[in-house]
Amino acid sequence: MKPRRRSILAMLDDSVRWTGMPARIADQISGDPDRKHRPMRWLPIWPIAFSCALLMTSLAWPAALEGVSLAVVISVMVGFCGGVFAVIPGISMNGPLGKSSLQDDEREASLRKDSFLCCLGLLAALNCLGQPLIMILSHWQHWQVPQIVSVVTSAFMLNASLLGCLPTLYASWNLPQLPRE
Repeated sequence: MKPRRRSILAMLDDSVRWTGMPARIADQISGDPDRKHRPMRWLPIWPIAFSCALLMTSLAWPAALEGVSLAVVISVMVGFCGGVFAVIPGISMNGPLGKSSLQDDEREASLRKDSFLCCLGLLAALNCLGQPLIMILSHWQHWQVPQIVSVVTSAFMLNASLLGCLPTLYASWNLPQLPRE
């Protein structure tokens, strides 16, 4: 028997199903309020990785900023910060911690506490080690003002992206998947 030929619309439907959007739209149509805040396991990694790459680039490539004026460095860093900061609220509000903490049961309250403690502990450790290291590097390598501005701004962007995305990432990976009924 010859396999049945599929229509173009059926193939397009199959190409969209892998994204998970049809299931999410079905959950929104059904009116289930708990399905709005879903685990986001991979999306919070992007702003964190972008901020880390920007900080490493500004630390490792100081010769590129020697002939650049301070106004250009500030405008480029503001553009990068705006892009990352535009994504962070969407990640935190659509993730598992996006609803009010007053609606949490014991399991969700424990998950919320653990995710924020992990995030703030990592931020405290990174800032306690990073700030003196940046100060020593700037003095030792005789950084000029544009490089200092780029490093400090990218360090601020890394702190903000970790604070905005790390609790959602931690909670998403530790949230048990409940079977769909």
